[in-house]
Amino acid sequence: MSLEVYERHYGSLTSDISNESVVSGKSATAVLSGEEEKLHYIPIRILGKGAFGEATLYRRTEDNSLVVWKEVDLNNLSDKKRRDVMNEISILSILHHNNIIAYFNHFIDKNTLLIELEYCNGGNLYDKIIQQKGQRFTEEVVIWYLYQIASAVANIHKAGILHRDIKTLNIFLTKTNLIKLGDYGLAKKLDSVDSMAETCVGTPYYMSPELCQGVKYNFKSDIWAMGCVLFEMLTLTRTFDATNPLNLCVKIVQGNWTMEANSDMYSSDLIQLVYKCLDQDPEKRPTANQILDEPIILCIRQSLEDRVALLNSAIKKPK
Repeated sequence: MSLEVYERHYGSLTSDISNESVVSGKSATAVLSGEEEKLHYIPIRILGKGAFGEATLYRRTEDNSLVVWKEVDLNNLSDKKRRDVMNEISILSILHHNNIIAYFNHFIDKNTLLIELEYCNGGNLYDKIIQQKGQRFTEEVVIWYLYQIASAVANIHKAGILHRDIKTLNIFLTKTNLIKLGDYGLAKKLDSVDSMAETCVGTPYYMSPELCQGVKYNFKSDIWAMGCVLFEMLTLTRTFDATNPLNLCVKIVQGNWTMEANSDMYSSDLIQLVYKCLDQDPEKRPTANQILDEPIILCIRQSLEDRVALLNSAIKKPK
């Protein structure tokens, strides 16, 4: 999708909020009121609360599938945060990949924006790591997760999108360990592979050295965050830690990791891949596609791809 097409699409979504119109993500001609739409859903439970609102699990009555409604109170949002919310819808609506959270629909009910998203019944990678209780993941599991994360990131980068908030909390799982990369509220569309971003956003523990230093950054900043996630999978601890943001940035810029990966448990190829992703020089970090071409993944890539496709086909999706 070209930048011009993206901007037109983003503009049409933004106008939905200003006019309080209700537009289906599936068809531009489908118009439903919030009350009419709610008749098709049964609330089950609140899954969590975030910066913009809360996420609630619903069952669709027409096909019995489970979906998540991300409910955003528009009254409490600044103009910038409204734009961030609409940016997430715009980006999700153009991304279609087995390892990316699927967007189905959005509409407005009075002053609440509701975004219908795919449900992942296995929680997130942050909780998964905590549940290990100190027991390391096997290399096989790490490579399985890494392949899926890299596949999702390769897809969004191919679409010219910089995620800017890759972290374990935004990596969702199903009970079959299928990974879905989510939360695109901070994502940004770049017009070319050479484009750079300037705004300092993201979660401090996953910020790249270039973000900490306040210089321009690009897709390689996402690769750094991927390296931090991979490090956490190997060590079950944060890559960088500190008592305050300033000290954290100093450690990130100096490359002062909390610990080293266990070379007795993990192959040198896997550990070296972590080092490559966490190279201080963005130009020396691999792309997501290059990660997928690493020998430890490439030799089993087809079987991993087939496994993802099979697990996705077993998920009951809204019709």
